[in-house]
Amino acid sequence: MPDTQQHTASLNGQATHHSLEVRSEAVQEIMGKMPHWIIRIGIYLIALLTAAALAGAWFFHYPEIVTVPVTIRQGLAAANIPAAAAWKVKAGQPVLIKLTAYPQEEFGMLQGTVTSINGFYAEIQLTHGLLTTAGKTLPLHPLLDGAAEITTEDKSIAARLFGKLWKMK
Repeated sequence: MPDTQQHTASLNGQATHHSLEVRSEAVQEIMGKMPHWIIRIGIYLIALLTAAALAGAWFFHYPEIVTVPVTIRQGLAAANIPAAAAWKVKAGQPVLIKLTAYPQEEFGMLQGTVTSINGFYAEIQLTHGLLTTAGKTLPLHPLLDGAAEITTEDKSIAARLFGKLWKMK
């Protein structure tokens, strides 16, 4: 027959059961209650943080960018657009061009605008010619290559998150 007696331990010479707690009733009562002011402040803080996050999502913009290879010949820029991004690129969209021969950190980038789309080929007009965002004018080269960042959309984070919900109405 198995032993059904529970194990005991000794605390200060007295036998105690292992599941008994050595706390007074007053301490147990204090530990069992959560102060109402802590609960109230916690609810207000959660509501405040949620409202701040939603307000920030409305004001902060997150642009969608398509990066494509670009070549510049005699001041005229042309980009080859991949098939997956061809439907996103339209005339009038802003472009920033990082040149391979001129590091962005030192020379900055060239600014431009998409002027026309012919299939998977986009023509880009350099807004300020060969003047970079760092204020440096680059010498005219027969051929420059780099990467163009075409901004296809510039929506707020809230518009991206809740845009589909607003369109459903």
